[in-house]
Amino acid sequence: MPKGYWVNHVEEIIDQGAFDRYVAKWNALIERGEAKMIAIGRVAKTQIGEKDMKFAAVVEFETFEKAMSFKNHPDYVDALNELGDDETMSVKRTSCVVSG
Repeated sequence: MPKGYWVNHVEEIIDQGAFDRYVAKWNALIERGEAKMIAIGRVAKTQIGEKDMKFAAVVEFETFEKAMSFKNHPDYVDALNELGDDETMSVKRTSCVVSG
């Protein structure tokens, strides 16, 4: 069964406090073993695209199915709630699910 990955890019953090609270809850999920952080950090260079990305992260899940459904995990929903009713008011980002 293939693993699943989230590939995330952050273009802009608008509400640093909300984003920090989201990250704290997300980190608790990582520490609990729900997923594994493969790479995270500042983007050295945006090679293709009109907008420069500030941060990127690659997250590994045990299965592709878990990666596909994890956005609905109750504890992840709780983390997302830290970003407010409209997360785009707190952070501009993209997130993709990839099968590996």
